[in-house]
Amino acid sequence: MMSMSGKFKLWVIHALLGLECIHAAEPHHDATDSGDAGAQKMKRVIEEEHEIGFIQTLLVHPTPISVQQSDYQTIEVYESDHFGKVFLLDEALQLTERDAPHYNEMLAHVPMMEYLAVQQPDEGGTINALVIGGGDGYVTSELLKYPNVVIDHVDLDKEVINVSKEHFEWSSAWEDERVNLIVGDGAAFVREQVEKKKKYHVIVQDASDPFWYDENGEKIILPSHVLYDMKHFDGIYALLEDSNGVFMFQAETYNIPSNLEEIQTWKKSLEEIGFDGVRYGSIAIPTYSTGQIGFFVAHVSNKDMVCKSDGGVCTMDLSAGLIDWTVVSSQFEKIAGTTKYYHPRIHRSAFDLPFWVEEAIYDSKE
Repeated sequence: MMSMSGKFKLWVIHALLGLECIHAAEPHHDATDSGDAGAQKMKRVIEEEHEIGFIQTLLVHPTPISVQQSDYQTIEVYESDHFGKVFLLDEALQLTERDAPHYNEMLAHVPMMEYLAVQQPDEGGTINALVIGGGDGYVTSELLKYPNVVIDHVDLDKEVINVSKEHFEWSSAWEDERVNLIVGDGAAFVREQVEKKKKYHVIVQDASDPFWYDENGEKIILPSHVLYDMKHFDGIYALLEDSNGVFMFQAETYNIPSNLEEIQTWKKSLEEIGFDGVRYGSIAIPTYSTGQIGFFVAHVSNKDMVCKSDGGVCTMDLSAGLIDWTVVSSQFEKIAGTTKYYHPRIHRSAFDLPFWVEEAIYDSKE
């Protein structure tokens, strides 16, 4: 789920035709016929990207399963015929049961597999993980498939967690004794743990979008931007184990020009801080805007790599000297049959981007 306190993009539910999209001007709740005479009218969850003139729609049944108001946002759960339960925050789609595995499995298993592929922990040794955001609990539930993991999970909105516990099958994650749930601000938590000199092996940030553009072309800075600035990334770096630490975070779609510019900026920031093996990967997910969302994975390691932040020759396959894919395959055998989207081949191929995207991200000039 891409949320700390919601995706902060205005969605509308009304009778427009289209596919899924982001930031519409005003929310509506009109019903529209499904097309069959006498059939139940459906609501349309519509997301609009003003920057690229793009609209996308998802049909849901008009009566919500749940509506809750928290201190931060309106939390709704609807039912759709094809995608199952649909989770909205302030009318912004966070996940559907059908394609939630695409995003959440990648956010969990990519960093865990890369951590294990770089350095195997001692037998019985603990893997300390931090999850920032992801209040639906899906990422945390996937991380728990690794028996040695212990998780600090921090999310801003307790009601998001409560609604997710009630309506989604992976909600038992918070009942696991290996999970320490902290209700609070993720950026503040990182600062506090840095002061305490806490260390993690894996950090996953499942945060909401840091900005969006309105219909007038104005850039709107959203509260979650603090989770994407240099100061926060520097804190993440300080929290990771020096010998082997992995950072994974939601990094927007490359199909929107302003997003691609930010992707370039984030990569530069991570490398300036000292992260190694900084790579942008892609996830296919039909109900997110343009059907694609990205992530960054970055390492803190004392091992030699193909692409070091302090110099050396960088190639498109930044994992070539970093990841032992035979180890990834052997580790996957331990969880095989429990995933719907993730497997080692899709992990490796996630970094094979369209050529124009590769050029923009890896060959960009200041």
